[in-house]
Amino acid sequence: MPTKLSVVMVNYNGGQLVLDCLDSLFNCVPAYDFEVIVVDNKSVDDSTERIRSAFPTVNLLQMEINEGLTKAFNRGVAESCGEYVLSLDNDTIVLPGSLDAMIEFADRTPGAGACGVKLVNPDGSAQHTARRFPRVSNAIFGRGSWLTKWFPGNSVSRSYLMCDEEASEQPYEVDTLSAACLMVRRQVIDEIGPLDESFFVYWCDTDWCFRIKEGGWSIYSIPSHQIIHNENSRTKHRKGRRIRGVIDFHRGVYRFYRKHYVRSSWSPMNVIAIVGLSLRAGLLIAADEFKRWMPKLQPKSES
Repeated sequence: MPTKLSVVMVNYNGGQLVLDCLDSLFNCVPAYDFEVIVVDNKSVDDSTERIRSAFPTVNLLQMEINEGLTKAFNRGVAESCGEYVLSLDNDTIVLPGSLDAMIEFADRTPGAGACGVKLVNPDGSAQHTARRFPRVSNAIFGRGSWLTKWFPGNSVSRSYLMCDEEASEQPYEVDTLSAACLMVRRQVIDEIGPLDESFFVYWCDTDWCFRIKEGGWSIYSIPSHQIIHNENSRTKHRKGRRIRGVIDFHRGVYRFYRKHYVRSSWSPMNVIAIVGLSLRAGLLIAADEFKRWMPKLQPKSES
């Protein structure tokens, strides 16, 4: 019998998080044949040794250098054989029924090229990762933007994040899902290819979903089932990594924009995109540095 599901996970210094993820995965096994492939991106912690010891059935692949999420994930896809391929982040916790829900929905929905369940924070709040394709307005009304955080009920953000559809708990069609939990039909991968390796980490999933829909397939969110995503578990990294994350995010935005919306480097919109994204990245880095230094600038209270 062919394998129904291939779970492909990229690990980089996952520590206890990746062990908790794998533990939850094997405690919530689907009612179908499945395989688990972990691609380690040259971790410098003891992740690989701990995975190998605790989960001997996992197919553990090791990259020679850290070349980013996309190249590591694609190596895992090349090694996989499932009818469906699930991209799963190593900082997620699989909850009962979530894997079966995706497989069963895809089986009864032949036009679904990809699907995913609802991603939630550890406190149960929604991460709103099932959404429409971005537009220029999402620079200030995006999922993580200040305006959306300050005014979460505004109509622009709610429309982009498809909040009303998510609240219904019925499967609904979306434009894009997060690669933290994204199950793609093997036939789709054969037709359009795996992740675009010109993306390092950020925005590779949005690009993949864009190509899936361009190929004539639909993408669905299944909000009745959930997976916990410890999305903010690594936000306390040292300064250099925070800055690199902001830069890579905005590079990903620009790459996606150039690839799908503005093909000519001579377009005025291309110049506007470069300037706007550079300013936005600079402001975020400056704000982060300001928050980091504020406690040091506070006068010490006298004892």
